[in-house]
Amino acid sequence: VHVHSTQFDRVGTGAKGWISDIEKYGLAEADRVVPVSHYTGKILSRHYGVKAEKIMPVHNGVDSVGDSPQKREGSESLVLFLGRLTFQKGPEYFLKIAKEVLAKNPNARFVMAGTGDQEDVLKKSSESLGLGEKMEFTGFLGREEVRELLSRADVCCMPSVSEPFGLVALEAAQCGVPTVISKQSGVSEVLESALQADYWDVDGFAEQVNRLLSDDELRDRLVRRAKEEVKGATWSRAASKVLGVYRDVLG
Repeated sequence: VHVHSTQFDRVGTGAKGWISDIEKYGLAEADRVVPVSHYTGKILSRHYGVKAEKIMPVHNGVDSVGDSPQKREGSESLVLFLGRLTFQKGPEYFLKIAKEVLAKNPNARFVMAGTGDQEDVLKKSSESLGLGEKMEFTGFLGREEVRELLSRADVCCMPSVSEPFGLVALEAAQCGVPTVISKQSGVSEVLESALQADYWDVDGFAEQVNRLLSDDELRDRLVRRAKEEVKGATWSRAASKVLGVYRDVLG
């Protein structure tokens, strides 16, 4: 069984019903369980009762973005949220983080790229928080549109409630964009240079974003480190490790 996400990630401790039952059955029957991170492996052990000796994590890879993106211009700083607008990705925390960041960086602006079941609620929350024109909702974006947006971003913000991996952080790293990720994210095992905070710690997240917006030396150092870290995150490497799991099972 190869695990990219679980019902626990999507709805939290209240995960019950036929989806969770199928997950538990499949995990119990499997000879090996391959989660996309050690973080997810711990969830499988703690919440699904999977024996530790069956769990063999394999990190995701990331496709190359090609040539280096254009340089950022203008006086405004752009902070980006990129992902599904669902409970799991923590978009409601991004709105609160934006409000805190603006208190110290009034020249910052924010983009929430993606769609999901919380989109309408988030737009209303943005208005109630007084974010106004400082918050832009783009809806769904294609691959080239995402790359163009990353080329203009100064910071990527990923306050996921539970993130089995988090490819967005690797894509941002390739584009020279530093990321603040939640401590509840598997990608931190690959992107060790990324700044972190608990998903619910709005003040902590905002502080890390403000550090990146105001400290050019810190920003440049983390960008260089992240580009080196992401070089090893290839799909061929991930595939080779998955094949290793199959060989182990087949003897």
